Amino acid sequence: MPLDTTVPFTRRAALGAGIGDRQLQGPRFSRVFQGVYLRADIKVTLRHQARAALLVAPAGSYVSHHSAVRLWGGWAPSSAETHISSPGEIARTQRRGIRAHRADPVVKPQKRSGMPVSSPIRCFLELAALSIALVDLVAVGDSLVKAGRTTPQELLDAAATWGGSGCRRARRAAGFVRTGVDSVMETRLRMLMVLARLPEPQVNKILRAADGSWIYRIDLCYFALLLAIEYEGRQHAENSAQWNSDIRRRTRLEAKGWRLVLVTAEGIYQNPEQTVRDIKDALRDRGISVTRRGPSVEWYREFVNARTAA
Repeated sequence: MPLDTTVPFTRRAALGAGIGDRQLQGPRFSRVFQGVYLRADIKVTLRHQARAALLVAPAGSYVSHHSAVRLWGGWAPSSAETHISSPGEIARTQRRGIRAHRADPVVKPQKRSGMPVSSPIRCFLELAALSIALVDLVAVGDSLVKAGRTTPQELLDAAATWGGSGCRRARRAAGFVRTGVDSVMETRLRMLMVLARLPEPQVNKILRAADGSWIYRIDLCYFALLLAIEYEGRQHAENSAQWNSDIRRRTRLEAKGWRLVLVTAEGIYQNPEQTVRDIKDALRDRGISVTRRGPSVEWYREFVNARTAA
């Protein structure tokens, strides 16, 4: 029987098509998971891995957790495994490269790329149940909103009515999800500020000319104070055209009375204390009285303790 080898296929299907074990182990094919193969010249993607995992999973299984978030176009914390949820005994699905979770019988997966997948809201709740870091969970929510898969209010409503494992974390994280966040690092910077008990900034404020036309977009800002807080990624320094564009943009903003505080990855991961001090100083310079209370316990857990653990 003919076999489409451009999509994952099982050893059993290969044998039925006249492809023997020696051929499967040769240069024509690559192994995706134990017992599942793909033509060797096809680059293995997340979709391939998800399809392959479902081929060896019990009936009724679906893609979930980290893998589902990514299939919906969102960001999820790093995971080398393909995540699926299966009914009944999950031991049947456990093999290297696949992480099987017990499926909730009331969950009705949706279709994505022809596969059953946890809904965008459901996979947010699934990650909350795994007790991932609060800031990471907010980044998951922000990214799903950016991808157009859900809204902050929908996540709030779902978390409020959910009583499963991690429900408190889900509610806490959903309360911080915002519309218009462009990147995970913007989420991290905003959460660094909020958990440090600084006033929450506006997200991706668009500055317009008198005629309403678009001029600039600012990552995070206190618009009334003309104070901008922006993440400066490495790619900006390595791309000369982008670097020059950034300089011109900052010069024009400063000419209009704006003050910019630029934060790099080091300022988030290595020296968050200095970043908070810099933003506090900028707020004070703009006439805002900043609380003398130190950052919250969550701030230390998410930024300082995490740094120490790393």
